[in-house]
Amino acid sequence: MEYKKALSSYPEALTASEVAEILRVCTKTVYKLIRQGEIPAVKIGRENRISKSVLIAYLRNKDKESPNPKCVCSENSAGAVWTSGKSCGSVCGASGTGGKERSA
Repeated sequence: MEYKKALSSYPEALTASEVAEILRVCTKTVYKLIRQGEIPAVKIGRENRISKSVLIAYLRNKDKESPNPKCVCSENSAGAVWTSGKSCGSVCGASGTGGKERSA
């Protein structure tokens, strides 16, 4: 995906609200990503500003990550079922699987 073209209408220095709009998350999530160092930001006055090029690099890096996350279960999650939001076909159920992954 060509992020530069898609974000051409946005300014070079983005606010947390603009980044939240682009990522389709709430601003709290953006502030969390900034605190965790996943998205570098510069504090200008009372606001954080994120460079558009930094956000594009973040998005490209996320594209390279595996679209199918590993299923992690524990014996303490009896009866719980977890599936990937990306429909990877893996279903993890704590009861009856011994904490192991199984195919859907």
